[in-house]
Amino acid sequence: MHTLMYLMARLETADAMVASLKELNIGHDAYRIVSRDADGVRRHQLHDASLLEQTDLVHSGERGALLGGTVGIAFAIGMLFVQPFGVPLGFSAFLATAALFGFFGAWTGGMVGVGHDNYKLVPFQRAIEEGKYLMTIGVRDREKANAVKKLMHQRHGGAVFVADDDSITDPFATKAEFRVRHVH
Repeated sequence: MHTLMYLMARLETADAMVASLKELNIGHDAYRIVSRDADGVRRHQLHDASLLEQTDLVHSGERGALLGGTVGIAFAIGMLFVQPFGVPLGFSAFLATAALFGFFGAWTGGMVGVGHDNYKLVPFQRAIEEGKYLMTIGVRDREKANAVKKLMHQRHGGAVFVADDDSITDPFATKAEFRVRHVH
């Protein structure tokens, strides 16, 4: 799946882009608007980005789960050798220990992530803070992505194409892994 990203100065441009998306049979749930003007986005009856999309909750949660699971496995291996209660650790207890640490890591990572911007949106934060709108459009395949880019380029000069990303989060990434075209 591709996520196409466009920056624009006006919500009227986003309204027009949504109409164009409908012509391509791209559903209303395929796009999100990231901006400081959440009320304006709602007044225009556009979809604003959710907490999951705006914050680093998912990315940091994945990182925390990996770290917690790794620590849990190491702890469980240590318990296999030490047997602190005099009882050998069974396989189910081994898995439960690793899972418990993994879940705790995911929760902790998610709580940290809620306080940070989504790592894929960081390249656009300055433009968003200046009052611009970032529209993300999710499309399934390369052909549809190319059709969207072509139509947006032809009809919507007020929207600047800034990135094409996949929709998968990479827990090992420390920054966005796509090439930002140009941000004004």
